[in-house]
Amino acid sequence: MAAGYVEAINRWEPALGAFVSVSEDRVHNVARLVTDEFRRGVFRPLAGIGVSVKDNIDVAGLQTTAGSSWLNERATDNAECWRRVELSGAVHIGKTNMHEFAYGATNVNHKAQTTRNPWDRRHICGGSSGGSAVSVAIGSCGASLGTDTGGSVRIPAALTGVTGFKPTLGRIPTAKVFPLSPSCDTVGVLSRTADGCARIFQSLILHSAPEHDDPGRLSLRGAHLGVVMSHVSRSSPAVSDAFRRALDAVEALGATVEPFELACEEDARLSTGTIVAFEAAQVHRRWLRDRGDDYGDDVRARLETGLTVSGRRYRAAKDDRRELAARMLESQTRFDAVIGPTVPVTAPPVDECHLARAAEMQAALLANTYCYNVTGQPAISVPCGMAGDGLPVGLQIAAAPGRDLDVLRIAMALQRTTGWHRHRPSLEGLRT
Repeated sequence: MAAGYVEAINRWEPALGAFVSVSEDRVHNVARLVTDEFRRGVFRPLAGIGVSVKDNIDVAGLQTTAGSSWLNERATDNAECWRRVELSGAVHIGKTNMHEFAYGATNVNHKAQTTRNPWDRRHICGGSSGGSAVSVAIGSCGASLGTDTGGSVRIPAALTGVTGFKPTLGRIPTAKVFPLSPSCDTVGVLSRTADGCARIFQSLILHSAPEHDDPGRLSLRGAHLGVVMSHVSRSSPAVSDAFRRALDAVEALGATVEPFELACEEDARLSTGTIVAFEAAQVHRRWLRDRGDDYGDDVRARLETGLTVSGRRYRAAKDDRRELAARMLESQTRFDAVIGPTVPVTAPPVDECHLARAAEMQAALLANTYCYNVTGQPAISVPCGMAGDGLPVGLQIAAAPGRDLDVLRIAMALQRTTGWHRHRPSLEGLRT
């Protein structure tokens, strides 16, 4: 298995730019350790599974760049999230590329390295956990750890045809994860399938019981699902068509679907955007003063906007967020879960992601994901087909805070009887 991971990296890199570094020696060393443990009858739940790690998550002995061209601090300890996954037997594959300091949704990184979409390298892969999504899509690992503050796991999952899961806010420790917005950051998981995400999630929460494997609980029969109509109506025709076909499959599996409107969505997004902007600016305040020219133009503009947010406005936004999140959750209480398209468009071309369109592109990509960061709900993006342009489309599922396993079970039930998650990019994508 280890050799297969390295072989996949060699086939696809550096044309895609998914990796900042590859830990080939670690891969082979851990593979030998896992083989020895098997021989001795020692079994760990993730034994031999290759996992890549977004480069804002510390891995002891390796540099953490957080997607920048100049931050290169060598980590002395593992981030708690990676420590738990490694303890379960996972093999570290490498550090994955990301949007600079996680403050963007395209993974077009003007100062460091841009990650491209394996389905067509002329297009973006989405971000900020873009390298993590691409590393899974090309088969260079079984799963990847990413972070999600406004959709940064789910957006690239949708645009590259993999599965991306954001747990309930606060469920996974963020210790030794370079922050974007400390009160909103969430560690998430990407894999080909919801089952793969669930296996990593169980290790992240130090829970060894295979609750997600109970076949009797993987059913949509009797489920009452709300369709977020604002997410459907703002989507492109190609995305809407793919989502509606997926909705037919959901209903065929016995679920009842009902259209509804998510309360206070726009106001909640604005208040949380203020919180993220303020907190991100505080993280970078000194560096903006001393080395502002080292930032990409899009990220520097966002950080400088954050500097204009006063402490009073920030505190008011936090109060507003609590009230608006409660109202958003109240509007969902009659449903077991809510669903909609993950991203309203397929992956835009890289050439369109220049500074003049940065704000427009950011808003479009975050339009359907940000709401669940406001509320802290668990949410997952699963593949739901291909658009006419040959690019993947994602379906998003969210449930009440704390119902992480319910979200995973719904996704697994859908993937058990559909084949969208089995689609793979080909090397043709490198020649376009």
